[in-house]
Amino acid sequence: MLLGLGLVTAFAGCAPNAGDDAAPALALPAQLPGGDVGPSSRHADDVAALCDVLLPSELDAHGAVLSPGADEVDVDGVLRIQDFVALATAQGLLPPLPDTEVARLSVAADAFRAAANAELAVLAARRQPLTAFRDLTRATQESIVAEAFDDDLQRPLLLVMRAACFLAFLGAVTNDRGLQAVGFPPFESFADGLAVSGYPRTRSGRLIDVTKENLASLAAKGDLDDYTYNQEPALTPGDPLSLILDASGDLL
Repeated sequence: MLLGLGLVTAFAGCAPNAGDDAAPALALPAQLPGGDVGPSSRHADDVAALCDVLLPSELDAHGAVLSPGADEVDVDGVLRIQDFVALATAQGLLPPLPDTEVARLSVAADAFRAAANAELAVLAARRQPLTAFRDLTRATQESIVAEAFDDDLQRPLLLVMRAACFLAFLGAVTNDRGLQAVGFPPFESFADGLAVSGYPRTRSGRLIDVTKENLASLAAKGDLDDYTYNQEPALTPGDPLSLILDASGDLL
């Protein structure tokens, strides 16, 4: 109690008297920021924004997805594949990179993403300081990406990201939305890794026993789904497939 009384007395002694000159009040900054403030980015980070530039979604006027892009096919899932750079190179998705670049890009998924975000931050700062890549306009993002592909120092990262987008779209790594977008039927069971249980089959998916059913009759009815049904490709303007494929669909 005595200690508390002493503190009260000390503070009371330090309080300014009514006649003392009061310290000038500091001016507060404007409550509303000056200039136009754009909407926050819909991307979690710069890597996600880059993937959207490389593989954009096609949306209708209401924002519904017409054709899946990087977000829908889950490029992030591909980037988490262990030794992705080595795998993509072995599969021909990446050209052989210098050993130094392979070592730099062949790190754990989180470390790779952090490094990629750092590089994109530098590229964005060169064009528009204090602005993240994901917050730039699409035209500026596309310009930065185009210039990076022409830069020997930045090209390896862009090649890896492009390969990841390609594999996610057509590789059915975590979903088959990309394959469906280019005309393939949905997986019969994606969880089991079963794309299709076999051909030939009817349009409804029923397998056909070729020893008991007439394929020609089913084809005439438009109820034959059989990619092995060998037909010589017809000439099409600008795409003469019959000049490079034989009747069995093999390259000449």
